[in-house]
Amino acid sequence: MNEPTIYLDKMAEAIRRLDASEDYLAKHHESGNKFELESAVLQLRKAMEAIALAAIAPNKQQYAAIRSKAEKSPDFRTDWAADAIFLALNKVNADFYPDPLLRQTQIAPGHWHFGKPLNGYMKRKNFEALYKRLGKFLHADNPWGQDKGWQQFASDLPDAITKIRALLHKHRTIIRAPDFEGVWVVDAPSDGTPPRMIRATAQGPFTTKLEFNK
Repeated sequence: MNEPTIYLDKMAEAIRRLDASEDYLAKHHESGNKFELESAVLQLRKAMEAIALAAIAPNKQQYAAIRSKAEKSPDFRTDWAADAIFLALNKVNADFYPDPLLRQTQIAPGHWHFGKPLNGYMKRKNFEALYKRLGKFLHADNPWGQDKGWQQFASDLPDAITKIRALLHKHRTIIRAPDFEGVWVVDAPSDGTPPRMIRATAQGPFTTKLEFNK
């Protein structure tokens, strides 16, 4: 598969896993079954990893090059941890993280304007913090340890999933690669519609401008 196809495929996977996480969470709220809550956590974490793996696709060449210099596990094809992927991606493209957009408006023939929401979506620092927080819930509880805060975490999950959906619903990712400079504008709704993208190519170094809606 080519890189745009891989990106869209991982976006679709992320949304399906968010759906699964919500389903398990709803069952947990009905039954109180802790195993269903653990399943919700697992699917959410895997959804976040799918988003991180998607981000590699438009930056694959540079990402693979920097990963090949690592002393341990230099093959990027073994990567899966979202936080580690983000750390490496940031070295090759600081704009790799999805940037949420509002619905486009045509301002002139062939010219479209995309606003940017102020809030309501999962920002990168919150994404990374949530990913790390999820990790401790994927293991059996140590009977001599402290309570992990399961019930509070169960209460926090719906808002986290909503914000990740808002992040993906319509977003852009900026690409500055040797063979492509431009922007991918991606629709990844949660209504069952397959993700799709528009690729905008720049003829050289470029900047992008987004306006924040108040």
